Amino acid sequence: MTYKYEDGNLNLSLNEELDMNSCKMLRTVMDGYIMRYQPKECVVDLSEVTFMDSSGIGLILGRYNLLKLIDSKMTILNPSGSIKRLLEVSNISNHITLRCE
Repeated sequence: MTYKYEDGNLNLSLNEELDMNSCKMLRTVMDGYIMRYQPKECVVDLSEVTFMDSSGIGLILGRYNLLKLIDSKMTILNPSGSIKRLLEVSNISNHITLRCE
């Protein structure tokens, strides 16, 4: 994972599978960046993520709820076709903006 904070926006680029093993560490790291910077918007780039299971959905929803507590919004950037469908089926797309560039 890489991150960039600029002008009130936190950009997190994930580059691994989002499964039970990876999400444990990512959760802690992402929460740390969110609490440190308290961004106006958090953009999570999934363009390099090739697999996501229910742990990945939980990771995204948990960070979304944390961002809501600090009155921030979340955008998911560039999910693959299969991950985008998974996000839509789980109704995440009703709360979090999905954007493809």
